[in-house]
Amino acid sequence: MTLAVTRAEANLLTVARVAVGAVPPMDAMRLLVTSVAPPQTLGPTARALLSETLAQGSVLALARQGGWLAEGKQRLWERSPAPRLAFTGNTVRLLSWVLSTPLSELDYSPLVFKGELTLAEDALVALLIERLRGTGCEGALAQQLALRRLPLTTLAHAAAMAREVGFDEVPTFDVAAIAPWVEGLRSLFARTWLSAERAKRDVSAPDLLTRMGRAQGDVLEAFLAAIHAAERHELATFLVDVGASWLTPERSADEFTRAMATDAPLRERTEARRRSAAVLRALGTLRAWDQQHRAVRFIDDGYALAQRLVADWGRLGERGFEQAAQLVTALDAIPTLRAVE
Repeated sequence: MTLAVTRAEANLLTVARVAVGAVPPMDAMRLLVTSVAPPQTLGPTARALLSETLAQGSVLALARQGGWLAEGKQRLWERSPAPRLAFTGNTVRLLSWVLSTPLSELDYSPLVFKGELTLAEDALVALLIERLRGTGCEGALAQQLALRRLPLTTLAHAAAMAREVGFDEVPTFDVAAIAPWVEGLRSLFARTWLSAERAKRDVSAPDLLTRMGRAQGDVLEAFLAAIHAAERHELATFLVDVGASWLTPERSADEFTRAMATDAPLRERTEARRRSAAVLRALGTLRAWDQQHRAVRFIDDGYALAQRLVADWGRLGERGFEQAAQLVTALDAIPTLRAVE
């Protein structure tokens, strides 16, 4: 059976499929780097196809990005109720903005929504930014001020979102609501934070490095405080994933700011180095939690979860936590000029 939609509707559906991972971004570059007129309205066939794309694509993305990881021999869909997939007119506004905006250029109109986005739409934005990473199109979307109240998007892309303008405030993290999404997007969070750590090494401007690090630190501080109060330490495991991949024995403090201009004022360079250690400082919090997990006795409530976290976080282990602490100490020190080669 062949379903007919207009060309404009087909373009919007293609962008939706890029967001959920059904279409590679490179196959849709014409729609991303040029201004394409979005459909004025969606016909019933296009609406049905969009609903199907978002529903099936979101579920598949959650399964692929972290839901498949077993905890206590149970996948995400076996241990938690399925999160509610609610998409509104703001989804069409997002996709229409992507179509009408040449994302590779510097001059574009702001993204505007009507009302609050749902968590499903928040996750869609986070997925889309990640899908666009490396195409030169992600910056225009990531730096939209309309996205700064979204907990999942902000948690995934804090550094990228603060490259132009720093955060005035961070979103509130409703742990009960976002927990299944954080678990389902664990691999995405690990990739985006690891990518941000790598990107810092090539930042030459101290003020940019400071903005990125401050945004990361503020978001992580709020997130870790929320999950600690809710007794959901396992939601921070993506940071262990980052640490286990990033903290190799040869990693040095100078590498975090290797491209930073040495002719910048000492105060700015000192602040930039200190802010660049945001993830390392968060690992210090997880180190304290890890010690608490190890102290849970067999007869105590939460013993099974504590043991799972001890085993899982053991990939980073005390060696990794100690290395993170040493790097924080080194980055907090006053920088010196590099020797001339």
